Amino acid sequence: MAQVSRTRRLIPEAPAEPEATMAVAPGAPLVTSGFHPLADFANFGPDEALMLLESGADLEVFATEIAGLLTSYLSSRLPRAGISGAVVDREDLEEWLSRSSTGPFDEGFASYLRELTHVGGGSTFPGVNVPLPPQMIVGLMGWLQGELLFALGEVSDTITLSAIGGIWMDELMLQLGIILEPVLTSPKGPRDYHGHQPELHPYADLAGFGPPEGKILGETGALLAPAASGVISLAYTYLLSRPESAGFFSESDHLAQRKQTLKAWWIRTAADPFEENGSFGDYMRKVANAHVLNGGTHPSVEIPPQLTIALMGWVQMRVMTALNTIALDPAGAATFGELGDPAALAAVGRAWMLMLTLQLGVLIDPYLTT
Repeated sequence: MAQVSRTRRLIPEAPAEPEATMAVAPGAPLVTSGFHPLADFANFGPDEALMLLESGADLEVFATEIAGLLTSYLSSRLPRAGISGAVVDREDLEEWLSRSSTGPFDEGFASYLRELTHVGGGSTFPGVNVPLPPQMIVGLMGWLQGELLFALGEVSDTITLSAIGGIWMDELMLQLGIILEPVLTSPKGPRDYHGHQPELHPYADLAGFGPPEGKILGETGALLAPAASGVISLAYTYLLSRPESAGFFSESDHLAQRKQTLKAWWIRTAADPFEENGSFGDYMRKVANAHVLNGGTHPSVEIPPQLTIALMGWVQMRVMTALNTIALDPAGAATFGELGDPAALAAVGRAWMLMLTLQLGVLIDPYLTT
């Protein structure tokens, strides 16, 4: 299987730390609707937050190191992307990562995140002082997801990595929804992409997604693609059970069509996008336009962008869990079998999370004001 080179240790060896003190008052809820109204829909609740809190002490110890990586990456990449006047505040990044590790995830956290990222009438990435293009924020969130998985892979076993990593991915998707609030709107119709748009995402390179990650997807996806029917059954059983989403699938013919669409998406996602002859980007943009008002075969139906964002968090959590069943055989090929090495799972999980996050950027693109 294609490997992602990691010649440096992200996390330094550290002496044992005393047990962390909870950053939440005794008896206070860890997650409330004030954090994100769709947190429960995304399956980010008290149990998930507690697991994050119990493991958060590990990442909190290394928040300074990860904040340093982010500061260096942002400081070098933003000017190259044409962003002038940007200042990156390392202390803000460190505080944000620390609070994201421990919670509580409530109205206070959401207000803090809005104050940190809603600037100049637009949105920005935590720690940056000027508005950024929304899709750049999506790409940077994908990059951070990969770094967090690598960090967890160095301090976790495979089971812990798949569980805690999935929760982290879910939480960050919900945070992305909050960050993008100023630039999300309800469009009157599909976005005109002016013809052929072969690239998956304009900031795929910024996110760290390229041919090596595509190869990982193709090799591991070959194992997961046959599970399409089970994936569809799980997803629609959940969607129909939730009041936030059940109303979008009330017609039987509509539901059947959506199931086929989701199955086709899963099969194409579980493949190397760089072997799709430049068609994957076009395909995803058609899917995105089908979700907006006056788009697709059901023009009166609009899927709210925050619902799409929360659902992607739910999907990422489950994909991370599924990936722990994939191991590497002695020849280096991806197989179902015994639990694999956490570092290998981190690399595989990173490729999948990058793909899903970048896809989310495409799916919500028609709703973005800039």
